[in-house]
Amino acid sequence: MGMNWMMKMITEREFNKTSKHSYDSLFRNLLKHIIYIEKIIKKNIENGDFNKQLLWLSLRRFISHGKAISILCKRKQNLEALMLLRPIIELIVNLRWIVEDNTDKNRGQFMKSTEYEFNSNGTPKMGGYWTDKNLKGRMIAIGFDEKYYDAVIKKMHEELHTNPGVVGRAHNQDLTSMNSNAIFSVAYQWTGHLLKVVNQLYPNEKKFINYRDVWSKIKGNSTHKTMQKTL
Repeated sequence: MGMNWMMKMITEREFNKTSKHSYDSLFRNLLKHIIYIEKIIKKNIENGDFNKQLLWLSLRRFISHGKAISILCKRKQNLEALMLLRPIIELIVNLRWIVEDNTDKNRGQFMKSTEYEFNSNGTPKMGGYWTDKNLKGRMIAIGFDEKYYDAVIKKMHEELHTNPGVVGRAHNQDLTSMNSNAIFSVAYQWTGHLLKVVNQLYPNEKKFINYRDVWSKIKGNSTHKTMQKTL
């Protein structure tokens, strides 16, 4: 059995053959293409500007989380997979916001947050905010509305942080019954957002899938409604 599919890269032409498959298949094949993109970008990353280097680092993190989501869903640990969607979304929101806003302020805030500040006793300060705009504000800035945030992000936030309501519902909740197709549909949609940055920074690279082709395979106009109904 194994997970050998993770190691295989996929071209744009191969991906387009998956148009009638489930979101599971769509996401897995798109993840293979992201692996391919990361390897191509890595070859010249030392010559890249800040945005391209940030994209490359974000691709590496995305691949790690994407593989984990696929493994967890395969093992029917869908709730745990759902929790990993939140950091994927925040990763891509941050990337889009920094690249599209393209200001020294945002780049500076990001770089400053990668360096530890230390307490008086010598221990590193952990946590805190790296920017003056929260996740909801950053999402609205790149074109999302509050409905998406409320329907999708809040659900993930609640599960990820094990809010009291989550604990209180545990006695009558089948933790294996989360709908994996809904999880993959959101993961797939956000891979499109990642590709949007790839297309923006590498507009002449014809071997990279266009984000519009990814979104054209999504059924309906609003993926957050799919997630609301099936989670």
